[in-house]
Amino acid sequence: MDTIKTVKVVVVGESGAGKTALLTSFLENSFETDPLTTIGIDFKHKIVQLNDGQSIRLQLWDTAGQERFRQLTPAYIRSAKVALLVIDLSDDNCVENLVRWKGIIDKNKSDFTATIIVGNKCDLVNEKRSPRLINIIKETKDEYIETSAKTRKNIKELFSMVACRPFPEHKTSQIVLCMF
Repeated sequence: MDTIKTVKVVVVGESGAGKTALLTSFLENSFETDPLTTIGIDFKHKIVQLNDGQSIRLQLWDTAGQERFRQLTPAYIRSAKVALLVIDLSDDNCVENLVRWKGIIDKNKSDFTATIIVGNKCDLVNEKRSPRLINIIKETKDEYIETSAKTRKNIKELFSMVACRPFPEHKTSQIVLCMF
């Protein structure tokens, strides 16, 4: 019997970016129009079965985006395999928020932490993105995906990106066509 591999995922971003809504959409297939604000850190997990039969436990650490809780976030980033940097595409300050949170992640991550930038609330904006946002995302060389927790657009795809990364300590380092 194979042991279940565990992947620690930390979810960071501004308050109101939709971090908790993304996790709720993934874990419970639901969307709350008025969710409670995360206080400090919230932890959830889900075991997903990959196409190759391997099981992965996603440890999902939902961080509070408010300024008063930001001092907690670096410790969770340090030991994470994946950092999901969630930005609210409908927020006029999303570029500044992306730059700020990317700096926090880069300052605190380990050499083995992957960053995925998540442009959330894509259902609330038109298809066109500002050239500044596009350039910054390209400059980071991080993976990028647009999601909507409300409509569930790309939720499964986002967490497939996370679960199917080739983590060096896992037996299978290459997974082809990973969708759970």
